[in-house]
Amino acid sequence: MSVIKDLHQITTDGALSFSEKVARLLEIGTEVLGLETGIVSFVENGTYTVVQAISPLNEIVSGAEFPLSDTYCADTVNANGIVAYNDIDVMPGNSHPCYALYILKSYLATPIHVNAALYGTLNFSSTTSKSDSFTALDYDYLLLLADWIGAEVAREQALSEIISQKNALEEQNALLNQITELAGVGTWELDVETGALKWSASLKRMLQMNEKQDITPSHALNFIANKKVRNVYESKMEEIAINGNDWAYEFEVITDGGEKRWLESRAHPIMKNGTCLKIIGATRDITERFNTTQSLKQKTAIAEQALKARSEFLANMSHEIRTPIHGVQGMLETLCSTSLNEKQKEYTHVAMRSAESLLNIVNDILDFSKIDSGHMTYDVEPVNLKELIEQQIPMFRRLADKKGIEFITETAAVSDTLFLADSLRLSQILMNLMNNAVKFTDKGSIKISTRCTKYGAGRFRVKLIVTDTGIGISDEQQKVIFSPFLQAEESTQRRFGGTGLGLAIVNNIVEHYDGNVEVSSAIGEGARFIVTMTLDCANAGVLKEKAIAANKVTPLCKRVLSESRVLVVEDNEINQIVIKEQLKEIGVSVELANNGALGLAKVTSAIARKKPYDLIFMDCHMPVMDGLAATKEIRALGETVPIIALTANALSGEKEKCLRAGMNDFISKPVGVSRLGDCINYHLSYKQEKFKDPA
Repeated sequence: MSVIKDLHQITTDGALSFSEKVARLLEIGTEVLGLETGIVSFVENGTYTVVQAISPLNEIVSGAEFPLSDTYCADTVNANGIVAYNDIDVMPGNSHPCYALYILKSYLATPIHVNAALYGTLNFSSTTSKSDSFTALDYDYLLLLADWIGAEVAREQALSEIISQKNALEEQNALLNQITELAGVGTWELDVETGALKWSASLKRMLQMNEKQDITPSHALNFIANKKVRNVYESKMEEIAINGNDWAYEFEVITDGGEKRWLESRAHPIMKNGTCLKIIGATRDITERFNTTQSLKQKTAIAEQALKARSEFLANMSHEIRTPIHGVQGMLETLCSTSLNEKQKEYTHVAMRSAESLLNIVNDILDFSKIDSGHMTYDVEPVNLKELIEQQIPMFRRLADKKGIEFITETAAVSDTLFLADSLRLSQILMNLMNNAVKFTDKGSIKISTRCTKYGAGRFRVKLIVTDTGIGISDEQQKVIFSPFLQAEESTQRRFGGTGLGLAIVNNIVEHYDGNVEVSSAIGEGARFIVTMTLDCANAGVLKEKAIAANKVTPLCKRVLSESRVLVVEDNEINQIVIKEQLKEIGVSVELANNGALGLAKVTSAIARKKPYDLIFMDCHMPVMDGLAATKEIRALGETVPIIALTANALSGEKEKCLRAGMNDFISKPVGVSRLGDCINYHLSYKQEKFKDPA
């Protein structure tokens, strides 16, 4: 019983280390068994490792490794039980592989099992043989020691695992603390039952608190600057404790140091069996982000104001520039209808071309401003692309003929199809490309061709190809050719002029139609532009074209024109002269009013005299009363006379404003006689039925 008592004292002695305990157990084993050497080994993958050993000269050291096959313990592992050799010379004898390796003469060993798995062996040996065989009591002592050592090994492994996990947790916790510190995040924990609140050191520093100071829920809520927000935050904590949902909130705080800062807090309830035990959360300082957002909002507001100011400026400039252009073009057009000698006609035509060039420049700038601000509008109407091209050809053919350039067109590919598109925008594409081709070509030819292929049900891929034999485009210029203001090299710009916006406008229009523009060129070898667009089909054969043609208004007879009462409300004296002369050429006599108030007075007087006007041309921007206000007042009288907006403002939205004010139509200045005539024919066509004599 003394052995068991000794074993118990050793294993329960908390002051002894694992190594010391095993050494004491081995000492007891050598004393009880009468053998010199005791070894605890660890066996794995055919390797025998000494864990602990006692021997007469301490020649066996912990950590020594041997091949298992070179030890008598290989027999123990294979037997998975006690192996006893009291006289090795006799048994197992000199035929054993280990006989020549060791001077041992007696050996007793048993496997050590830890958690039902082989750990190693407990073996005792001597350099002298044992005269008597090992007894059953020797076996019992051996097994008892092996069990106690196995228990100690298991306890040591469990303790090592716990320490390892503890170290890993501490390392993870330290890493998490470092991450939260680096990220500027503070953590907190609220015990729902007790109301105890814990804040991390980083959160306390965030609120400029003393890190040793305790924190309570009421103290935490008092940091929130706004009382209403404080109440919301408190009620939300109670709510998530009931419903178990996460929650995030941003709020302003006043720190212990008196600073105003913005925080973002995220809360997560810890639930068990439907009951919230605690709420954990993370809080971070978002002051910089909040200030940046506020700054961006202010800058956005300023930018929006600037865009509004720019739009207003462009509207004013459009009106101010188009008004004199209208005067110039109108007077030149009127001058051309008078008796002029050849030299005067030549000079007049030069002046008209200059006015047209100026108008084109203004239109380019305004169109680009619409694209740039996202206000470019597109109508959807049936377009005969073949006719559209042919309408543009004569003007450019005359220019080409003057240069001796051959002008070739191929439009057969689009001759049988109507497309849904904006004819004005497609005309801009054609005019810009053809204008460039004529401008940069001095000899050779210009060719306009088309391609059309099916692209699904009712859809087509349409190609417009403009090829010239002009001066060509360098590789560097091709990289920027569709960028605004960067299209031409400086020398080319000086030589040929232009705004540098034409191809940028073309590119944007083409992109609207899900297409692209390709260019292939080389210096001195001309250029080819291929415009590809995806367009929907608009026709059901020739019947559609006939229906459109049938809707065209028949020109009014002279009697209708001469007997129609037309009022022009216009403040600009030059424009008054221009439109008066243009309407006179059409065959219409007019009355004039210098502003909206005077126009309203004339309309009121005409109604009173039961001689109402048949048509009113109304300028939009005028002193005293503008055209929009005057139109509303006229409509308030119950007057249904057609009112046509006649304005120099061509920016997006102007037409819609006029129609909302009660106007019937919209014409932007400058306007030619032909366009005025079409407008009058359309709005006064109902009067044609009253007269039988077309002459």
